[in-house]
Amino acid sequence: MENIFESLYVIRDLQAELFSSVCSKYNLTRTELLVLLFLGKNTQNNTATDIVNKLKIAKSHISASVRDLEERGYVKSSFEGNNHRTIHLQLCDNTAEIIRAGEGIQNEFISVICKGYSPEERRTLEDFVQRMTANVNEYMNNKKVQWRKKYE
Repeated sequence: MENIFESLYVIRDLQAELFSSVCSKYNLTRTELLVLLFLGKNTQNNTATDIVNKLKIAKSHISASVRDLEERGYVKSSFEGNNHRTIHLQLCDNTAEIIRAGEGIQNEFISVICKGYSPEERRTLEDFVQRMTANVNEYMNNKKVQWRKKYE
């Protein structure tokens, strides 16, 4: 089982390596690229809170990234209806090329880690990864509850 721990670091390094080319080309941080890719796939769940909850990136990092992306004209914010408490984020038209490049890197990442896998093995791997993610989310949510109770 200790190989899983080491493998996760190798996989993280692969993601960083692949993302660096797109980030350098478009002068983006990794978090900014992740925000753009998230918004490219999520037109309904498109608030900063949605991004924090899904990607597990610190709220302060997401806030700073969204602010920078807005200043650069990549993201715009708006309110829906009479709800002026929740800010929804949308991609601007000038992000299409960045999104394509980022999605290409994501596809390359998947092709590298799944090289030689059959379609059935890929589905099994996806199931395992989703289950691991659910376990981690459950653990982290329980830890937050325990921490809050400890200091209330």
